This record gives sequence, C-alpha cells and structure tokens, in this order.
Amino acid sequence: MRTQPSTIEYVDDEGTRIRVVRSAKRKKTISGAWRQDTMVVSVPAGLGEHAERMLVADMVKKVMRKVARGTTADPDALLAARARSMDAELFGGRADPASVVWVSNQNRRWGSASLQSRRIRLSDRLRAMPQWVQDYVLAHELAHLVEPRDGHGPRFKAALSRYPRVHDANIFLSGVSHGYHAAATPGAHPLPAELPLGGNDDFDDLDDVDDFDAGDPGELDRAVG
Repeated sequence: MRTQPSTIEYVDDEGTRIRVVRSAKRKKTISGAWRQDTMVVSVPAGLGEHAERMLVADMVKKVMRKVARGTTADPDALLAARARSMDAELFGGRADPASVVWVSNQNRRWGSASLQSRRIRLSDRLRAMPQWVQDYVLAHELAHLVEPRDGHGPRFKAALSRYPRVHDANIFLSGVSHGYHAAATPGAHPLPAELPLGGNDDFDDLDDVDDFDAGDPGELDRAVG
C-alpha cells in the first residue's frame, strides 16, 4: 500500500498555489480557505489520487467564485487573486509574487515589493480609492518583480506601460500626496496647476525593497549600505 504524505503543495493551471492537507480524522467532507496567498484544502486521508484532484479543483473553483463576488471574509485573498490575474494579463506570469497583502503601517508609501522574498504590500489607505488606482499601484509593484534590477529605469517603465491608466493614476496619486502634505504642513502653498507625472515615486533599495512613496512628490531617495 502506497504511503501518502500528509501535506502536499503545488500550483494549478490557473497559477493558484494550493496546499492539500490529508486528515485521517476527516471522513466525508472537505474544506477550503485562503491562508495569505495559498488555497488550503483539507481532505480525508486515503482518497485516490484522481478523486482527490477532482475534489480539490472543485473546492478551489467554489472559493474563487466567492472571491470574485467579494463575499470572502479575507481581503488579502481578494488582493492576491487580483495580483495573479494582473500578472498573467500584463506580464505573462513573470512577476510571480510570493504573497500580496494589505498593511496598515505604511504611512508614507502606497506600496512596496521585496525583491528577495517577492512579497508585495499595499497601504490599506488605497482601499478607499478607485479600483483602477489600486490596480496601478499593484501593477507598479509587479513590474518591479518583473524587472528587479532596473529601479525605475527604461525596462521597468516599459513593463509598467502595459497597464493602460498609468497617466491617470499618476495624476490621481500625485494629487492625493499633495493633499496629505498640505494637511500636515501649516501654511502650505496651494497645489500647482499641473502636477509632475510620476512625482510620487521614491525608490529605496535598503534590504532590496522597492517603495512607492505617498509622501513628498519629486524626491528620489536611495539608501546606501
């Protein structure tokens, strides 16, 4: 009799990371839930390989339908699913982030991507903004994983240009950044008639992490060391 491992992990044809947990205590039911960027499916131990694959695939489809309808309780699962979809559409899956999550402690940055761990974090302040603005920041961070050694150079810009609303989103976020700056600075000057495109980028390569700055526009800051 073949001995099966209690846990296996793989990536399905849609690019979804799946962890199958085989439980001897589970007899007739299966369950599925997102855990960060991975779909965890618990199944009865002893299922045949074909039956297990069919049941797991069905569970993944059911949970993904809930994600698409916005009925999932896990906002990180929604974000991770959106990132995978955009990665496939814009970059052919080359970004392949390890995880994509919302965070509440990025007070001066819209997003960041670790080039070593391939983890993307977006500021939860973006959740109050239009979807196309959120998608732009997500595309920005994915593009850094596609071109990890180019900073904000020409290869990065060429990759990011595949997102269709770069111009609009840059203006939107520049305006928001100016608004935050004005609110925090007594006696600040009114916004200029025209805002510089891309002025809200701030690249910080400390610990190999790219940061998309929400603070003062027009500054480029590189940490050395």
